[in-house]
Amino acid sequence: MTQPKINLKPRIQIVDAIRGFALFGILMLHSIEHFDLLSYPESSPGILATLDPIISKILFFIFGGKAYSIFSIMFGFSFYIQMQNQAERGIDFRGKFVWRLVVLFVIGYLHSLMYIGDVLTVFALLGLPLVLLYKLESKWLIGISVLLMIQVPVLYHIALSVIQPDYIFQQDWAIWGEVKNTFANGSFPEVLRFNSASGHQAKWLFMYNTGRYLQMISLFIIGILTGRARYFENIAQHKRLTLQLFLGSVVGFLLFFPVPYLAPLFNLSGTQNGLINVLAASYSNFCFTILLITAFILIYLKVQPPRKYSLLASYGKMSLTSYVMQPLFGVLFFYGYGLGMHQHFGVTFSFLYGIVFFIFQLFFCKMWLKHFYYGPLEWFWRALTFFDFKTGFRKSNGTNSQTSTIELKAQLSRNV
Repeated sequence: MTQPKINLKPRIQIVDAIRGFALFGILMLHSIEHFDLLSYPESSPGILATLDPIISKILFFIFGGKAYSIFSIMFGFSFYIQMQNQAERGIDFRGKFVWRLVVLFVIGYLHSLMYIGDVLTVFALLGLPLVLLYKLESKWLIGISVLLMIQVPVLYHIALSVIQPDYIFQQDWAIWGEVKNTFANGSFPEVLRFNSASGHQAKWLFMYNTGRYLQMISLFIIGILTGRARYFENIAQHKRLTLQLFLGSVVGFLLFFPVPYLAPLFNLSGTQNGLINVLAASYSNFCFTILLITAFILIYLKVQPPRKYSLLASYGKMSLTSYVMQPLFGVLFFYGYGLGMHQHFGVTFSFLYGIVFFIFQLFFCKMWLKHFYYGPLEWFWRALTFFDFKTGFRKSNGTNSQTSTIELKAQLSRNV
């Protein structure tokens, strides 16, 4: 029997490559932070004492508050692609996507028992509003995204500080004092116990104090808008727009980045200085995020053919597996109950650890995808989403109809 011809939708390689780039940035920051342990040798010998602060400043300048922002935009884009692909088949995917987020939350919670900085639970919870926003017209999505991005709660507190000169807004960071001691000196059960509850409290305090929770939802929406515009599918046709966005983001970054350094010149209160720093960081990080994405795309277009990015794209295609893998090795390497290398590795050596682990992950993902359609966690997440554990996993060279059907199913999905 002749098989009907089906128009396959291949994965968008630039999206996977950008995810891979974001994963690299996340790994670099987590490595030099010792996966939120933030404990270092008392002194660094010779040139390391000079290199440590330089490397730290460079990495935080490039990736601090930006790597997760890139990932957030890609998350929103993937949400749109999944909804659209199912809609083309006459399926309303919103209920299934909520279940998909529940599965992601469970994976994230288990991951967070090892690593306090897990962001999967955050994505799972903050991703829920997308189900309600999906069918809104683009003009409304743009308005909501802007409203979230401008950080209204921070602006409100700034306004109060102007109206009431003695107004004090205190950010609660107290619980973070327990983090360092627990991770440096605690046993494995003690770390698990802390991360199971107090760790989530510390993480959400960070999200609240920095306004990142609002920015992330805004970035999710931007991801949806890029999907509607088919921006990543047609990057060559959008080259002029990409260049304009790049230049605009440069201007925006140059406007907002100096603000914390200039604010003390205006004799502001401590509360006002702190709030303005939060606001300026949020705005400048957003601009630099767009700068990084557009610069990446412009370079990508220059170095065609796409196979030059195959390693990075393979890394991004297995983003869930790769992300979870990073702390599973990192905490055992740096934490007190593991090798305790936080006592011996300053920023420079920790950066080198990150580079070595990044190279390992690149080639691991490349080799894995030669034999499998999905990363292990990607497959598990997909199988639970659809309650289908017969979903094609291992690639086969066979030509029987069953193999062909499995391969076809695997190819029909992109950016899941």
